[in-house]
Amino acid sequence: MNNVRLDLNLLLVIEAIMLERNVTRAAASLSMSQPAVSNALRRARKLTQDQLFLRVADGVQPTSRMLAIWPELHRSLAVIRASIAPHHFDPSSDPTSFRLAVTDSLTAEAVCGITLKLRAASTYARVAFSFHTNASSLDGIERGTLDCAVGMFPALPRGIHVQGLRTDHYVCVMQRGHALMREMTLDQFAAAAHVLVTPSGMDLSAIDGWLSLQGHARTIVAVVNHFADALRIVAESDLLTCVPSGFVTGPGQMLIARHGLVVRDLPFETEKLIYKLVWHERLHTHPAHQWFRSLVAEVCGPPADTADLRTAKVGVAEANGS
Repeated sequence: MNNVRLDLNLLLVIEAIMLERNVTRAAASLSMSQPAVSNALRRARKLTQDQLFLRVADGVQPTSRMLAIWPELHRSLAVIRASIAPHHFDPSSDPTSFRLAVTDSLTAEAVCGITLKLRAASTYARVAFSFHTNASSLDGIERGTLDCAVGMFPALPRGIHVQGLRTDHYVCVMQRGHALMREMTLDQFAAAAHVLVTPSGMDLSAIDGWLSLQGHARTIVAVVNHFADALRIVAESDLLTCVPSGFVTGPGQMLIARHGLVVRDLPFETEKLIYKLVWHERLHTHPAHQWFRSLVAEVCGPPADTADLRTAKVGVAEANGS
């Protein structure tokens, strides 16, 4: 070990660069000048005898040494923050920023509802919303660039806390006058052409998994990221799309009415959709984040199929299931 004295500021700079993957953005997040952050990075490199970060086209990327020390470094800083954080959080006076991702089917009501409730409770707090996919949200929570996320999360890694919010189910939407408007069998549903909605861009969904159990597969001619886009396409074509019923009766209600779309039950049994709020262990007992999660749960909780949520408790993922 050399004689460069370790201080917490060096660790905070390394953490910020790792989270932002960009020295300029790291400096802004720390309210420091870029030269000051660069100087701290030079000291950290001298201390560790490693470059830590290498320049790339859009910023920096961590070295293998940085990747190796990151989990313990990030966890340790979280422990330090939690140990010195106030035991109580007063939203009316404490300035805190929260970072949240919300699944597309709840975005319209959640973004507005959470922002208005936060504003009513606190003049100083700030919330930043991010685009959600199951994979990107879990990655953000693990890395610390997200505080929590709302989605369906069919599988969760160990140590991620989870709270059930509401249940829902898929329905089928089609153009008025569609050949399947009055009657639709499983065979007819599978034979029709579909618009698939998936934020990740993957060409399979839970619907396709359930169909495969019935020995069927459907034809997908378009994959879009947002349910509203799927409804607009269906309104101008003979395509079908499947959306959560809560979207039909909530954010999508105006589109359904405007285009005269028809909503039908799926012609086969499906599992319930469970919307979940997830967060990392490092923020589990943080008073400000506990308060914020309760606000999110209030906005994103029932209605929809609320009866099934009576047994959905707050917990922590044990392995690869949810």
